[in-house]
Amino acid sequence: MLRQILATAAITLLLITNNYQTSSQSQSEFEIWSQKHHKTYLGQEKIYREGVYQTNKKMIEEHNIVESRSYDMGENQFMALTKDEFISLYLNQLDAPQMVQQQPQEPILNIDEPLKEIDWSSYTTIKDQGLCGAGWAFSVSNSIEAWYGIRGRRSIIASAQQLIDCDLYSKGCFGGYNYNAMHYIQQTGLMSGVYYPYVGQQEGCRYNTGEFRINNYQFVGNQQSTLQHYLQNYPVSVGVDASNWQFYKNGTFFDCGQTVNHYALAVGFDFGYNWIVQNSWGYGWGENGTIKLSPNNTCGILSQAYQIV
Repeated sequence: MLRQILATAAITLLLITNNYQTSSQSQSEFEIWSQKHHKTYLGQEKIYREGVYQTNKKMIEEHNIVESRSYDMGENQFMALTKDEFISLYLNQLDAPQMVQQQPQEPILNIDEPLKEIDWSSYTTIKDQGLCGAGWAFSVSNSIEAWYGIRGRRSIIASAQQLIDCDLYSKGCFGGYNYNAMHYIQQTGLMSGVYYPYVGQQEGCRYNTGEFRINNYQFVGNQQSTLQHYLQNYPVSVGVDASNWQFYKNGTFFDCGQTVNHYALAVGFDFGYNWIVQNSWGYGWGENGTIKLSPNNTCGILSQAYQIV
């Protein structure tokens, strides 16, 4: 009797396994990708999105066979978006009113000792802004987290949502500027993300105050040596041109212009003076959420670099 029961169980398990394998094999690459990234498309939209997916997949494959490439591209959550759609959904629309920017720091020209490579990425975590163009808010809230961690040895979660809802000089999910967000925090403070959590869209301002405050902020860009010097102290919120970042996977990136349309957090540079930049598109994008940019003003990284002081 026992032998018969075991035999029946083994046959049942084999049938379930074969059925699962057959079901998986019958799924297209697009359907497998959609399931992995929790995307649901129906009818004509599914046909359209699968076409976009296949076009992007071919582009990635063609890029990655070039032997002279300095970076790899890879599949991620943006595979079913055209470049124009990606820019519209995830990048800064740059239509927020601007405050008067601060004067830049003097270039650091005389350095007694060569600057050593630095990486502050362990002092803050990768966030995912989702379908909200709030890279500017996460760039600043992450810089607050790192500043408190490095200077105060205190682990905090700073509220990006408060900046999205309450900074009157920004346009929430449509864009904003890092120096405006820092000015807001200097004037009112910022709450913990535990009590003012991220919801992925702009809502009414719930709290216009907060326990996390800063004394000041300053522009630390223009020159590579200047940004490198100030990165020795803390990470820096930077404006970048991320138009071509959609499928970055790893390596040293340089294929970009200098028109700022996104904000991220410069957390250091390596021995080759390549910038290490922490993004807000989740761990599945890039090198576990980060990108490495070639030296100098690649992607406009020196144009809107602001640091808390």
